[in-house]
Amino acid sequence: MVTIHHVNLPANDVRASARFYSEIIGMSEGSWVFPPAEQVGHISSDTRKLTVFPATTMSQGENAGLHLIRPDPEFARKNQLDHNPSIGGHVALQVTDLDAVVQRLEAAGIPYSLTGTFAIPGMRHLYCYDPSMNLLEINEMVGAES
Repeated sequence: MVTIHHVNLPANDVRASARFYSEIIGMSEGSWVFPPAEQVGHISSDTRKLTVFPATTMSQGENAGLHLIRPDPEFARKNQLDHNPSIGGHVALQVTDLDAVVQRLEAAGIPYSLTGTFAIPGMRHLYCYDPSMNLLEINEMVGAES
């Protein structure tokens, strides 16, 4: 089963965008939940650089919903990724078997960046481009929650 976990939108002014989604659209801003300190990657906890508008259900784990992030040209390098999820936006698809997706990407010769837990507790991610060069995040819950 594949579901949408989140949509990540770049925002040059995260606070102005957050006000728009709160005051105009009527969404409720939440607080980003980070993995344990030893697992967190290079991601800012500054709400001027990153925020979340949680989905109505947390059945997909922490931080599901709408993400607003200030583009960071160094994000990929700092996190040892080939893909930069802070630039241009992306949709995140949650799967139950990330290893099967990795096998299919490799068989098709599609490059990807695989991470452990670095931005969302209990979740590992990969980033790749679809044929139209849209950045995708594909993730799965790991551990007791899967």
